[in-house]
Amino acid sequence: MDEKTWQKLIITCPAALEELVASSVTELTGCGVELGSDESSPDSSLVIGYLAGDDPGLADKLAEIRACLEETARRFPAYRKPVLELESLADQDWHRRWKESFEPFHLSKSVVIKPSWRQYAPAPGDKVIEIDPGMAFGTGLHASTRLAMELLEKHLGEASTPPRSCLDVGTGTGILAIAAALFGCERVTAIDNDPEAVLAARNNIEANGLTDRIEVSATDLNELNGPFDLILANIIHNTLVEMAPALSGLLAENGVLILAGILQGGQSGNIASIYSKHGLTREAEPGSGEWSALSFFKNNSMNN
Repeated sequence: MDEKTWQKLIITCPAALEELVASSVTELTGCGVELGSDESSPDSSLVIGYLAGDDPGLADKLAEIRACLEETARRFPAYRKPVLELESLADQDWHRRWKESFEPFHLSKSVVIKPSWRQYAPAPGDKVIEIDPGMAFGTGLHASTRLAMELLEKHLGEASTPPRSCLDVGTGTGILAIAAALFGCERVTAIDNDPEAVLAARNNIEANGLTDRIEVSATDLNELNGPFDLILANIIHNTLVEMAPALSGLLAENGVLILAGILQGGQSGNIASIYSKHGLTREAEPGSGEWSALSFFKNNSMNN
């Protein structure tokens, strides 16, 4: 039996476009990406993704990625065009290289992401989340996760009492759900429509000793019974638009909704407009590069 091979996608792009390219590659490949620097060019970044060599849709996915990079170049003519290179890797080399590149890091002021195979000595006040994301899900490096965590940390740090209930939609590896529990949320519900994500999140929740406080499943959003005091959704703009009625309906009175995975400008303005029509008040909108996150507050008395 032939050893499984992988196509390593190496994209060199301007540093200012790193997060945009990384998000596009993540969406098109269905896998997490590595971010690095180009030693030969200080203002360039490397975005590295992977596709299975035996994927019957490999050619189509590569064509989509090339088309996406062309579109990015058209949208941002002031920057150099992103360049894609391919490299074939044996399965064992892929796993080894990927693990070697993943070190513990601060996702926010107090939250530290630690891969299960690394050692880390926590400093006072650190909230350490141990994860083993497998190869298909985010490690928390993306700006959208950082922005969501920034809003989560700010909200829970300022709350007089932690929310009793939290919902994490599109949980992936479960990072935001785990963080919510570590910040004191009594009951966290995490959902994802990908069975492999549910399994990865469940394993990470167990590794962090939080199975008694976090329930993860592939339950459909529309099948959930609220209300939830805090809702987190780090997805993409179009999906957040579709979810607006459901998310606003599940949010408790005086509850907070945190949305991420949104591009600054048109997308963030559209999200703010749509969710305000569902009775929510925008509170904050931090940004990083091309990305933004938004938090909303629900108080029906303010909207009557």
